[in-house]
Amino acid sequence: MKINYRNWSLGYRLFPIGIIFMSLLLFSLGWIQPKSDKGFFNVEMPVFMDGIPLSEYHHEIRPVRSNDYFGGILWECGISPQKHVKVIECSKDIFNFNALREGHQFHQLYDPTDCQLKWLIYEPRPQYAFRFKMDDDPILEKIHRPVQYIEKKAAGFIKSSLWNAMNDANLPINLIVGLETALECAVDFHHLQQGDRFKVIYSEEVIDDRSVGLGPIEAASFTQGDSTYYAFYYEKDSLKGFYDLQGRPMKSMFLKAPIRFSRISSHFSPSRLHPILKIRRPHLGTDYAAPYGTEIMAVADGVVTAATRSGGNGIYVKIRHNGTYQTQYLHMQKIARGIKPGTRVRQGQVIGFVGSTGLATGPHVCFRFWKNGKQVSHLRERLPEAKPMPTEMLPEYLVHCNKLMAKLRSVVPVHEEITSGPSKPSITNP
Repeated sequence: MKINYRNWSLGYRLFPIGIIFMSLLLFSLGWIQPKSDKGFFNVEMPVFMDGIPLSEYHHEIRPVRSNDYFGGILWECGISPQKHVKVIECSKDIFNFNALREGHQFHQLYDPTDCQLKWLIYEPRPQYAFRFKMDDDPILEKIHRPVQYIEKKAAGFIKSSLWNAMNDANLPINLIVGLETALECAVDFHHLQQGDRFKVIYSEEVIDDRSVGLGPIEAASFTQGDSTYYAFYYEKDSLKGFYDLQGRPMKSMFLKAPIRFSRISSHFSPSRLHPILKIRRPHLGTDYAAPYGTEIMAVADGVVTAATRSGGNGIYVKIRHNGTYQTQYLHMQKIARGIKPGTRVRQGQVIGFVGSTGLATGPHVCFRFWKNGKQVSHLRERLPEAKPMPTEMLPEYLVHCNKLMAKLRSVVPVHEEITSGPSKPSITNP
């Protein structure tokens, strides 16, 4: 048999082309998938949770439900009564078994070979967790997770309310609390005007590239008309808080109001038509309307002299601040835990929650203010200021202040001018 080498040579040369063509055809039809080459430096790493490789366990997340208790959760996990006793014993000085809160999570890690619980992690806050190692002799550790603070700069423009301004600027609503705390002495946040604007330097708390909350505010400014107020956070030795450009504390002896995010629903008046009794009589307080359960704060340091319920006042707390001033907070839903006669409270401490007990048509707190034994309107009083910064600390503070001022100047907000016609964007400098 005679072989035609010429034809063989031609077929040999065309064979690789045919293979390539067929491979492209099969790939286009999806029958062949490219193999991923991760390379030497692109190795898939295991996912860890508080030092535990999750890939080695069967991971379940169990949220805390209403009326849950720790023993019941252990029973669900298959923990024997004998080991249950050991778990309680090893953790009684570290973990409060009554502190479970609805919505918090338990992470349950089971051995995939025998389905036995090996780790139980309770996460009350992203910043820390309680890690139970379920060996024959259980061990509990409180794990503090490293928090990274990332500096943020923001600005806003008031069109209707501070709340809406935060939304318009895509800022976290919780930033309102920090802004009010920083500028509470200079700005009345219950009487904001259209056109007011603010700037703020703050930090964001990040754990494992996940935002978990807000850190402290470093600096803030608030402009109303031609006036701009500044607040700079400073902490050294006994000093801790916000100060202005001259080093004066941005904190008066008294807060402007006992609750945040509220409005005045009724002012102090020598003659007011009572909404329930329908008779005219003095209203010797200022009413702040707010939703049920809103936190009520002590407006200044002092000692609780009464925490009880009485007739039209409903549930209330009364505080003596010094020999001159006293305050009272009426119509509470309930009094905060630990608040009783003789308790010393700090400014801003929660003493109760908004309700409508006593003679009240809706949820609010009637805030009463005594000066030298006589009830007065706190909004009309010139109240004493907080203790100023020591003179010898001013030079170092001013250096700190100038650095923060430069950061505030770098925030250039763009907002819409308020006009009768179409709005136009403009740039506002400090």
